Amino acid sequence: MNKIFKNQHSAKKTPRKKRRTFWQTFAIGCLFLSFAVLLLSSIGAAVLYFKYSKELPDVRMLKEFQPSTITKLYSDSDELIAEFYIEKRILIPQEKIPLKMKQATLAVEDSHFYYHFGIDPKAITRAFITNFKAGRVVEGGSTITQQLAKTLFLTRDRNISRKIKEAILAIRLELIFSKDEILEIYLNQIYYGHGSYGIEAASRTYFGKSAENLTIEECALLASLPKAPNNYTPYRHPERAKKRRNHALRRMETLGFITPEQAEEGQKAEFNLGEITGMLNRAPYFVEYIRQFLQETYGSNQIYREGLGVYTTLNIDFQEVAQQAIQNNLLIADKRYGYRGPLGTVDLSENPFTIQNTLRELNGLSEDEEITLEKDVTLKGAVLEVTDDDVLVGLGKHEGIIELKDMDWARKPNILVDGRWAKIASAKRALSPGDLILVKVLGSREEDMRWSLSLEQEPSVQAGLISLETGTGHIKAMVGGYSFSKSQFNRAVQALRQPGSAFKPIIYASAIKEGFTPASIVIDSPIIFKEKIDAFDKWKPVNFEKKFYGPTSLRTALTHSRNIVTVKLLQEIGVGRAIKMARELGITSPLSNNLSISLGSSGMTLMELTSAYSAFANRGERISPIAVRLIENRTGDLLYSAQPEVTQPISSGLAYTITSLMQSVVQDGTAKKVKVLNRPIAAKTGTTNNNVDAWFIGFSPEIVTGVWVGRDDYEPLGVNETGSRAAIPIWLQYMKHVLQDSPKLNFPESRDIIFTKINPETGDKANFRESGSRFEAFMDDFRDEVNEDELETGLEDISLLKEETF
Repeated sequence: MNKIFKNQHSAKKTPRKKRRTFWQTFAIGCLFLSFAVLLLSSIGAAVLYFKYSKELPDVRMLKEFQPSTITKLYSDSDELIAEFYIEKRILIPQEKIPLKMKQATLAVEDSHFYYHFGIDPKAITRAFITNFKAGRVVEGGSTITQQLAKTLFLTRDRNISRKIKEAILAIRLELIFSKDEILEIYLNQIYYGHGSYGIEAASRTYFGKSAENLTIEECALLASLPKAPNNYTPYRHPERAKKRRNHALRRMETLGFITPEQAEEGQKAEFNLGEITGMLNRAPYFVEYIRQFLQETYGSNQIYREGLGVYTTLNIDFQEVAQQAIQNNLLIADKRYGYRGPLGTVDLSENPFTIQNTLRELNGLSEDEEITLEKDVTLKGAVLEVTDDDVLVGLGKHEGIIELKDMDWARKPNILVDGRWAKIASAKRALSPGDLILVKVLGSREEDMRWSLSLEQEPSVQAGLISLETGTGHIKAMVGGYSFSKSQFNRAVQALRQPGSAFKPIIYASAIKEGFTPASIVIDSPIIFKEKIDAFDKWKPVNFEKKFYGPTSLRTALTHSRNIVTVKLLQEIGVGRAIKMARELGITSPLSNNLSISLGSSGMTLMELTSAYSAFANRGERISPIAVRLIENRTGDLLYSAQPEVTQPISSGLAYTITSLMQSVVQDGTAKKVKVLNRPIAAKTGTTNNNVDAWFIGFSPEIVTGVWVGRDDYEPLGVNETGSRAAIPIWLQYMKHVLQDSPKLNFPESRDIIFTKINPETGDKANFRESGSRFEAFMDDFRDEVNEDELETGLEDISLLKEETF
């Protein structure tokens, strides 16, 4: 208190002269009258006290009071990525609250705070007169202690009953807590607008910095807000806010808190406001996944009020790249599927101002805001003129040109046409004057001072991405769709989609476990299943190329995703064994008990299948996906610590064999695009019937990433929209970034594996120098069939195999 207020000196008392007897008698009468009034007032106060204090809370509970605070989510490097709260509040001790902030608050709210006992009779009298003149309650006369009592314990009703309760609670607070404690609680509790409670949250909201660093004029502005935050917010009412702030500065000067020079300088200062943001959320699909986990574990109250510290496994750098990769590539892919038409139309004969207002509304602007153009910004505009070669677009007071080359993709949707090559020859085929369209600003045109634009549209196709650290199971990135604001459905963990050929590695793992080898030969020839018990009635599986390839090794079959070989393989080993393998690898979704699962006919989540692949990359060991490392309460006590669920569904030798087969998919098969990474990668594409679903799951020794692309309504993507074309670009953009600074590691070898040369045409062992022969990986139980000299020679030259492969 001594810091806040200067010492005050009492005036000298002058002795009164003796009065006449009459005045003495009069004084005694007045004294008795005053005593009677005081007695009656005391009795009245006591009656009011007992009447209204019966159901009031015990203010001593504030000793243990813990106001709502923010639950914070952190990345794998402890960087803040998201917040959950009902009241945005960050508690700080009074020693970190600037002196000028305290003084500014007292200046505008309660200048007698350190001199009253919870209520201020002078302020109450003033408020009574004001309210009497107005004929209603317009001024409260509440002290800071009363405001705190109202905020913590009472409703916002404006009536005499509440004011009496407020006064009682205020007096009780003053009896229990010191003035400094009351001021500290008040400054951490009160509402400052824009969702911010307490001075620290308000400081960060309005000025983007901690309360410790506030200037005098910033303290004055914040102190002026609690009276009516919505009326005095500088974002909506800057002039009103400035007047209120300057009033606070003048009050601070009057009370001696600041000098006249400081007050004058503060009143001249302009606002230096930060950007108002909503609840922090840098990874919306992942954050919602975490919120659901917290909801099930702790409930809403703890999530939104108890200020938990949630430390996740997410790599925020990887996550942001993943989000960008999905958005970029879905925009590109969606153009291959054709133009779905304008957003609407506008009558160009209307008043130009009416059209401009329509465009402002479409672009989310108010009537007094203008459309601003910057490179790479996407906006909504109106088509003004159309020729064969270009389109003139109105964007408020600006105009832009779309050249044919920047919209030649805008054919009518047709799933029977390959969108990569289908183009329009005239802009008139797609657009007409009056069309409302989405455009992207490419830059300015020097020749006519207009803007260069491209035609855009929001993708109707969706995607999901999940990325796991193979050695820990930690989720490093998770994206569930193109836009969380438009669809909260998480396609990475909730969508059950047919994986197509992406399921084949599980079939091959089952076969090799049952004695097949990568060199085993299966005849690729027509086959028809007439019995429903096998698959479907009169089911005739075919290869993607609609051809048959005769004798085919398992390595070649997986490399080129041959369907018939896979079906025959499953028929040989039995559906039950494949389902058992899938279950051991962590797939819990229902699986059809027939041969069609060999081609990925049963729906499952991207998370399930990607996690299953992690066992191939991790020596046969699978660690269930982990999203949260640990959780602490507001005081730092540990509430939860992740305990990895580790299983060994397959041997290290089997894991290495499948990984080797999937490396061939990258080197020679359907995933050749991935070779640009120039490092060991194992992967598999997946495409379902009619190109409804496109998958790609691939892994390096340290990380496995899965991508799915498709439509929510299960409509086909279009001709040749396979996993290779639709899903790999997303995967590749993401993994290029993830692996760019990582050393090039080979997949770990297994002691259960031996290498020997074979004839790839027959699968038989070959002499070491035999022309056309190559090394092949075999499980250890093949050792007895291999000549020791051949084995020794093969092991000496195993480096040749690595050079050929990588």
